[in-house]
Amino acid sequence: MTARGPNTGARWEFQSRSEPERWVVWLPLGSHTTRCSQMPRPFRFGITLGGAPSRTELVEMVKQAEGSGFSVAATADHISDRHAVFPLLSTIAEVSSMRVSSMVIANDYHHPIGVARDAATLDILSEGRFELGIGTGWIKAQYDAAGLPYDDGRTKVDRFEEAIEVIKGCWAGSPFTFAGEHYQVTGVACPRPVQVPRPPILIAGSGRRMLGIAGREADIVGISGLGRVATRFADFGKGLGTSAARIDRQIEWIRQGAGARFAQIEISVMAHHLDPDPDFDSVAVRLAGEWGTTPDDVLRSPHVFLGDEKRLRDSIVERRERHGISYFVFLGAQLPHVAKVVESLVGE
Repeated sequence: MTARGPNTGARWEFQSRSEPERWVVWLPLGSHTTRCSQMPRPFRFGITLGGAPSRTELVEMVKQAEGSGFSVAATADHISDRHAVFPLLSTIAEVSSMRVSSMVIANDYHHPIGVARDAATLDILSEGRFELGIGTGWIKAQYDAAGLPYDDGRTKVDRFEEAIEVIKGCWAGSPFTFAGEHYQVTGVACPRPVQVPRPPILIAGSGRRMLGIAGREADIVGISGLGRVATRFADFGKGLGTSAARIDRQIEWIRQGAGARFAQIEISVMAHHLDPDPDFDSVAVRLAGEWGTTPDDVLRSPHVFLGDEKRLRDSIVERRERHGISYFVFLGAQLPHVAKVVESLVGE
C-alpha cells in the first residue's frame, strides 16, 4: 500500500518501508505557462494552524479543516510567541488523519542534523504523514532578536544548499559524513523515516537560484509571494510585468532546475491575502494603492484571493489551468471563508 497520502484523492510516490514498491505520479499541466489539454494534477489544500491558544481550540480547528477537505495541516517556523513546529505538528497528527507539514523551517535557525532527526521522528510517529517544508529564513528582526547573523543572500542560499544535502544524507540510513563550507558532520546517524525513499520535501523561494535548487531537490515547490516585511507589492514583480507573468518566470526557473523530473513536481502558493468583499474591483484598487502596483496585478496574483465564494473557486481553478498550481495553502483565520470552496474542489 502506498504511504498514507492526502485525503483529496492524490497520492504520493512514497511508500512505507514494509510495503512492496509501487509508484504513482500525477502529471501536471504539460506547460505551466499555457493552457493545454493534459490532465492536471489533483488539488491539494493546506491550512496553517500555528496560532491556536490552547489544545482544545487547536483540535477544534483541525477537525473543522479536515471535515472541509483540507489534507495538510501546517505551521510556520518563527522566533516569536507562536508554537514550536514539531510538537504542534505531532499533536495534529495524533488527533487527525491529515498530513502535517512545516511551512517552512527557517534553515538559518537550526542545524540540519537536528532538522533531519526531528523530521524523521515525526514521520515515524505520524506513520508516514510528514512533509518537510524548508527555506532559508528571511525576517531580519527575528535574526536580530536571537542574535543570529543575517548574512547576504548568496551566503544564505549556499548554506541552504548544503543543509538539504545533509538532511537527505542523514535520512539515507547509514552513518553520514559531510564536509562543506558551512557544515561538517562525521559518522552521524539519525532515525529512518517511514516514507520511502524519504518524506516529501517542499522548498520555498522566489529568486532564480533558490527556485532552481528547488526544481532539482524538492518534490513540492512553494513559490513565495507577498511577505509581511515587504512594503511594496511591485518589489516582487519589478521588471517582469504583471504578477501573473512573474509566476510564469518563476515556474520556468523551476523547470530549468528540474529538467526531466519537472512533471513530478507539485507547485504550491500560499494565500497571503483573502478578502470576501463581493466588490472585489474596489478592493483591488485600494490594495494596488497600498502596495504600489496596479489593480490588474492584484487581481491576477496567485497569492491574492478577492471576492465571494464563486469567484474564489473560479480563481483557484484558473490558477491551476493557467500556471499549473495545484497545492493551495490558506491561513487559519481564512478557514471560515474558504471551507465550502475547498470542500467543493476535493477530488478534482
